[in-house]
Amino acid sequence: MNDPLFLLAPMDGMTRASFRSICFDYGADGATTEMIQSLALGRAKKRMSPTFMEVLVRFENEKNLAAQLIGSVPEMMAESARRLTAMGRFDAIDINMGCPARKVVGSGNGSALLLDPDRAVRVMAAVKAATSLPVRLKLRLGWDGEHITAPGLVREAENLGFESVTLHGRTREQRYGGRVDAEAIRAIVRSVKLPVYANGGVTCAGDALTFLRETGAAGVAIGRAALKQPWIFDDIARLRGGEAVKPRLAQERISLLIRLAALACRHRPERVAVCEMRKFCGWLLPGLTGAEGVVKRLNGIDALSAYTALLEDYLNELVRSNDVGVHPELTPDCTLDTV
Repeated sequence: MNDPLFLLAPMDGMTRASFRSICFDYGADGATTEMIQSLALGRAKKRMSPTFMEVLVRFENEKNLAAQLIGSVPEMMAESARRLTAMGRFDAIDINMGCPARKVVGSGNGSALLLDPDRAVRVMAAVKAATSLPVRLKLRLGWDGEHITAPGLVREAENLGFESVTLHGRTREQRYGGRVDAEAIRAIVRSVKLPVYANGGVTCAGDALTFLRETGAAGVAIGRAALKQPWIFDDIARLRGGEAVKPRLAQERISLLIRLAALACRHRPERVAVCEMRKFCGWLLPGLTGAEGVVKRLNGIDALSAYTALLEDYLNELVRSNDVGVHPELTPDCTLDTV
């Protein structure tokens, strides 16, 4: 049996090349791009907008990277798959049938396809026939408790020769709340031979290993937990090796944020990239003394040099006061609700 894989799950607006690169440095076994709209790509002229091209960026250290394609028109999905294949920069194509966002399902895409299994299968077959790349599928258990369509769609994926499936253990109706049904995932894992990766509800490295054991999956895809702890992949490796998980001190957190901003500026306008770093600072700095004030000051910064200088000065203050640890009482219980 192959070693389990621990993957970074795609999250729209979050898992750009810069963030994926950080996760790969921490040991992620694979990742998927943000959503690529099949209508936009299929109809695009030769010169695509810079904003659209940002989603297609791949950094040097990214291995096992799939392009995430979303849509519900088989012909357009096929044309987009052909274009992605011709780019020669991705290792696979991943079809999104799991996104629960209202704007996505409102146009018949993402998890809306779970209500129309016939169309879902036509989309899957069209993409598979249009590319020489491996094809993957990401989906949820179903639309709601009355429409659990994942078992049949996973079998169709196997019949079509898909490489793997990532299965979120909730319905669209649940979105990101409620119990993740590990038993339902396990039943599907046992019903097919192709690799099934479990997704949903992981909050830390220990959770990921428990989830793996409960589902019998080929691995675990981790989404929102990685936003607050990109080192979760390293933590998993340590636990599997019998080591204790080490605390992530101020030096590591702040160095990570500085590097992430520099990477983001490689594929986004500097002002946009630095402003976007505010949310990452809001996730990674809490727990450090004085973090709240620093996050507020960062809200007025939109230049990489000023951002870097502020964080470096903050770290120097913490080092001088010998206060680089993370304090649980200063760490809010943040809830992330993102695609």
